[in-house]
Amino acid sequence: MKTKQALSIALIVVAVASGVAALGYVTWNMMKHTGVHAVEQMNAQERELLKRVALVRSTMSMEQVYGILGEPTSDLFQLAKWDGFGGSELSQLRIYIVDGHPRKVRWAKLGYFFYDKDL
Repeated sequence: MKTKQALSIALIVVAVASGVAALGYVTWNMMKHTGVHAVEQMNAQERELLKRVALVRSTMSMEQVYGILGEPTSDLFQLAKWDGFGGSELSQLRIYIVDGHPRKVRWAKLGYFFYDKDL
């Protein structure tokens, strides 16, 4: 019984350590691909959508932003986000809003890239 218990505990420890290591690697890989390196990691569809994201200006109303990018998945107080932006479930675009106008764009694709731009 003690051997089974010890084996179970060891298995749980290995599983948790493996999960933490995998999550750490994915985060590290995503964060090393920022700025120009983020664009290099994007596929063709994501690069086309980046052209639309680049049209967003801080002087626009959120209705104008929605006209360019489509309706967001959720529109919370001072944050609009598009889940699955770029065709991947691992991807999310966020636009931070101040006084009814966009101020910051963040697009992250888990394990691939992190695009961040002040407007």
